[in-house]
Amino acid sequence: MVDLKPADEFILDELGKGRCTQAYLVDESKWSRQHIHKRLQILGVAGYITNIHSPSALYELVEEPRENDD
Repeated sequence: MVDLKPADEFILDELGKGRCTQAYLVDESKWSRQHIHKRLQILGVAGYITNIHSPSALYELVEEPRENDD
């Protein structure tokens, strides 16, 4: 279980709408490329998202962790 940070919430919200590239997430957010990259890695290791196209850093949502909060 990952302790979700504000950047994670943003990433999950965007990926909930559909696939996104890392560049898109950076452009649409207030966080740096490095911070978004780190959070994508953490969410990926947790199994919440997956990188479906490495050359373009395209991600999609696999599991919505916030739905499990009871």
